[in-house]
Amino acid sequence: MVEGKPISIGNVAYVLGMSSKKLQRWYQQVLSGFSKAVENGETEKHNLRVRDRGKTREVVVPILKEKNLGEQMAVDEKNINGVTYTILSNRKTSKIALMASTLKVNELMQLLKEFDVEKRMQVRSLSRDMAANYDWLGREAFMNAYHVIDKFHVIKHVMDQLQSTRIRYRQQELARRRKAEKAKQKYTEATFPNGDTVLQLLARSRGLLFSLPNEWGDQQKQRAEILFGQYPEIKTAYHLVLRVRRWFTPPKGRTTYNVTRKRKKGQLLEILKEFMRSNIEEMKNIAFLIRKNMGQIINYFIAKETNAKAEALNQNLQRFINVNYGARNSDFFLYRIKVHFA
Repeated sequence: MVEGKPISIGNVAYVLGMSSKKLQRWYQQVLSGFSKAVENGETEKHNLRVRDRGKTREVVVPILKEKNLGEQMAVDEKNINGVTYTILSNRKTSKIALMASTLKVNELMQLLKEFDVEKRMQVRSLSRDMAANYDWLGREAFMNAYHVIDKFHVIKHVMDQLQSTRIRYRQQELARRRKAEKAKQKYTEATFPNGDTVLQLLARSRGLLFSLPNEWGDQQKQRAEILFGQYPEIKTAYHLVLRVRRWFTPPKGRTTYNVTRKRKKGQLLEILKEFMRSNIEEMKNIAFLIRKNMGQIINYFIAKETNAKAEALNQNLQRFINVNYGARNSDFFLYRIKVHFA
């Protein structure tokens, strides 16, 4: 790591004029302390063996560190080499308290019960996504903590549904072309004033739907005008999404949480009613999900808490994977994660 950013051993070897493979072996076997950790059984000491459908399965636990618990925690997941890990991190220090290759609450609770109960009771807030398993984990492990469903996760879910609306129209157009060619009929595809065909318009509109209108360039403005004219349903869905994004803006002036909660809840209920009235299946689906998790979403306004630190940690882990060309030696890779992030 250089100034907090991961760099590859290959780059270090190039600067030093050495063989990257030789430096990699030297680092792994001598400098990193990995060989000694393996000899002492430190790399597997927290691993959990569980019976699953008559078979014994091992839950890999590279990190289990009680001292990294704090008042503000975040729980998220990370996929490494096809294995999904639950990561519980401290939002203030960005240190990982728990990393385990499971999403099951009962297995995670077996691990968390190794932490002192009083220490777990000191956790005041837990930010997470809308996954039901993390809801139950938070309730069982951190009884004094209120839950905050991170606004970036909410917006991501809403944006995904908006993109699904666009993709639905594109799939319909692709199906129309396929059926026409199969029936040996002429397939005609309109070309719009900006030079886009129908399929190109629907494909190239992906970026502008992620952006706010004031962020569009001239080309995107023209494309948006054509898109919304051709597909009013996408226009409706886009403006509904904008309302959710703007809803997260904190109220102006000083106000109590109870007043803010009441006001924001009323506003959100009105927005969700519009989602349902739109009769757009994707918008109705996300409205149901938001309504189901409304209490935890509104908790954002207690202290404007987000999962930004957890997402930054996730990105650092991804960079760590990228600069090492994946995690080819899983045991060594997880050991390095423990050294740098715990």
